Amino acid sequence: MVKVQIAVPRRDQDTLLRWLQDREVLHLTELAASTGSATDQVVTPFNVELAHVQFALEFIARIRIELHEQPRRSWRNIFAGRPAVDLEALEAVLARLNVPTQVQTIREMNDRLTDLVAAKRDAADTLAQLQPWRELTLHGSEMEGTAAVRHELVCVSVAELELFRTAVAAARTSAMEEIGRVMTKKNGTVYIQTVVHRSESALLDAAFAQTQAEAVKLPLPPDRTVTEHAAALEHTVQRLETEYHQLLEAARAALAMEQDLQFAYDALLHRQERRQAGRAGKVLPFSFLVEGWLPEERREHIIAAVTEAFPSAAIETAPAKAGEDPPVLLRNSRLVTPFEAVTNIFGKPRYTEIDPTPAMSLFFLAAFSMALTDAGYGAVMMVALWAAGRFFRLKREMRKMVRLLFYAGAATVVAGALTGGWFGISLETLPAGPIRDALLTLKLIDPVSSPMSLLLVAFALGIIQLLAAWVVRGYAHARAGDWLAMVFDDGAWITMVVLVLLWQASSRGLLLSAYTQLLAYAALANAGILVATQGRSYKNPLLKLGGGALSLYGLVSFLSDTLSYSRLLALGLATGVIALVVNLLGGMVAVVPYVGWILAATVLVVGHVFNLGINALGAFIHSGRLQFVEFFPKFLEGGGVPYRPLGRVGKYVDNPAEFD
Repeated sequence: MVKVQIAVPRRDQDTLLRWLQDREVLHLTELAASTGSATDQVVTPFNVELAHVQFALEFIARIRIELHEQPRRSWRNIFAGRPAVDLEALEAVLARLNVPTQVQTIREMNDRLTDLVAAKRDAADTLAQLQPWRELTLHGSEMEGTAAVRHELVCVSVAELELFRTAVAAARTSAMEEIGRVMTKKNGTVYIQTVVHRSESALLDAAFAQTQAEAVKLPLPPDRTVTEHAAALEHTVQRLETEYHQLLEAARAALAMEQDLQFAYDALLHRQERRQAGRAGKVLPFSFLVEGWLPEERREHIIAAVTEAFPSAAIETAPAKAGEDPPVLLRNSRLVTPFEAVTNIFGKPRYTEIDPTPAMSLFFLAAFSMALTDAGYGAVMMVALWAAGRFFRLKREMRKMVRLLFYAGAATVVAGALTGGWFGISLETLPAGPIRDALLTLKLIDPVSSPMSLLLVAFALGIIQLLAAWVVRGYAHARAGDWLAMVFDDGAWITMVVLVLLWQASSRGLLLSAYTQLLAYAALANAGILVATQGRSYKNPLLKLGGGALSLYGLVSFLSDTLSYSRLLALGLATGVIALVVNLLGGMVAVVPYVGWILAATVLVVGHVFNLGINALGAFIHSGRLQFVEFFPKFLEGGGVPYRPLGRVGKYVDNPAEFD
């Protein structure tokens, strides 16, 4: 990375930020406090405008749902459904669109629709209150009784009806009439009217106190009965419903504004991003200064482009200094670039650390293929991912992942052929012929009948990868000029593990059986070197010796890390066993008369797709875990700052550069 400072006249401040935003080349850093804030000179209520446009878009989305007018989307855009539009086009739409007028029109529609919904809800609620009392023939003016007679509408549960009736009957002047009842599974409610002479009102109050009965006040005009008012309300609800749908149809015209409003929203959002980015710059009396990081290989090209676009610009560049922490941009070959998706899950390495992607790539493929271990599934993955890359619009990061999984599918084909995995089919049951002979010839290991062989392969992969981690760390130490650490902290451990492995193999007569004793002495001598050197950071001689002796515990850690690779055997066996079970189930339903072949096809397709999906996911997760837990920590601290140039983070629109 190279640090660059660009100074332009103050009148070009927004133009420069817009140019940088559109090209996404400069990772901004914050300069020292300026003589005047880059954004306090002109205060623009971007957040208010954004809120207004967002309100309009939410209204349109609601109208779409109510009108059942969902936008059409091409099948090619399943993974990238937003339109790709450059910044200039967004600004042109914003300049052409009269946002305040459009938003005001939509706000008026929304207010009217909201009022109609509220009025309709109020009328419906009143209807619901009146519904149990439809048989009541009194007018509203008669509900309060007279000077001498108290009249009450009461709702009481069926369980307490007799208790309430008895309590009311204590008043000699009382009378009670049941208007209706609503029953439920466990209980019910009875709606009644009662009258009593006001001299005995206390007895009626006592009836309410003894039960949970409630007095009801109906929202009834004085000149209408319940039936008349209910009919009027039903007419009102119908009228409001009709008016609502008419207004909804009128609001359909707003759908045509949706894309323009989306473009306007993102244009305003990008203006806000530039305003925020301007705070990292420095405003001087006559100029605006911005500072950031550029990739070294793009320095000349970007400087030339800036000079051409801003002839009056002044540009200075400088390499990264000691103590600075530049952002990290991984640079790999086209073949290795897809594996950056795995590295990014772990996090960026520090600027001074080694990019682990090239060293990790082959090990990730080997682990993934052993975890899936079915050539048929690998072939399906390759075809599906090739089709996805060929026929769908994919963003740059998505294309990386597709290519990574394509490579993983290809590796799985190789591993599956070597282990005889073809959709869970037992190769021995295939009809005799050249295809069967070729597949059996390729098959070197049978995981089902000889799982220990596959387990040894998994352990071998683990040992090689863990040794490779020391090699990478040794290279990092050498690059930093720490030759002592490279020799004693990396080289000595590599030779220690190799010697122990050779000694064990020799003692079992597997190889170099004539050198068993020599290898044992060599391993002991190597252990002595480790004891003598691994505690060298201590000043106390006893601590030096003790630290060196304790370092030999690293052999136990190495063994523990190696055992972690046994998960590959378990995952590979799971894939094969589930595939075999799916085939057995398909064979069982195939004998059903007439529809057996349909059932068998369904079972096979659904079962194998599920098996592929769940085990491919498991293979990816566990292969990644081996890199993150067993490999990367041996030489990588991580925590680097990702290279994030000033760019566009749109909500409704994508940057065309993301599809390059």
